[in-house]
Amino acid sequence: MHRNVSKIKLFALAVLFLLPAVAFSGCATTAGPTTSASGLSSGNVALSTKMSSSIFLQPVAPQDKIVYVSARNTSTATGLNFKNELISALISEGYRVTNNPKEANFMLMSNVLYIGVESNNYTVAGALAGGFGGAFIGSRYNSGTSTVAGGALGALAGGIIGSMFQNKNYMMVVDIQLEQRQAGTYTTNSTNASQGTASNITTYNSGIKNWAIYRDRIVSQASAMNLVFASAEPLLKQQMAHSIANLLP
Repeated sequence: MHRNVSKIKLFALAVLFLLPAVAFSGCATTAGPTTSASGLSSGNVALSTKMSSSIFLQPVAPQDKIVYVSARNTSTATGLNFKNELISALISEGYRVTNNPKEANFMLMSNVLYIGVESNNYTVAGALAGGFGGAFIGSRYNSGTSTVAGGALGALAGGIIGSMFQNKNYMMVVDIQLEQRQAGTYTTNSTNASQGTASNITTYNSGIKNWAIYRDRIVSQASAMNLVFASAEPLLKQQMAHSIANLLP
């Protein structure tokens, strides 16, 4: 009898302890539509963007800010339309988007490699380490769950809260190629191929004349408690488009 009373008391204390946490969980997972002045958060979602290297293009006159945009998606995410976000971001930066490469002074080509949850095999650090055109390099990843300690009550409450409050990370990985029209610029590409066990063949081919070419890999991350992909996807695309558009002068 005494043991049953103790269990009831312990359960009652656990319920009282968890009530504030449950109430708090209702607002902890909300992703608001507004963006902070720093541009690093949207509602309760923390956003970040990193590049494998820096790109600096030559400034041009306002009337010469004409760009051709090509957007590809080789990720497993079907129905992903990233081109609209790119065009909107470029227009907001004062660029005119053209479908005719001959009249463009800039060419922006992008390829979405991955968009989804961050895991052991797909991490921000691993994607950046691979660089443009490289593979993802797996690295240690910790999703970060919240637990509460403190005896038997802490163990019980901690297990429940740990399953309720999980920091979810999603990321978007994009390879880009930026080209700027520059008179006198000449690019040469070479391809190395092995033949047998002791010889290599190097093939040279002429590149694009009068265009300076820059390549980079960009990774955006969205993080929040119990964040779902449906809420993270538009934030990732907007943040990625904003970062890419601001690479142009």
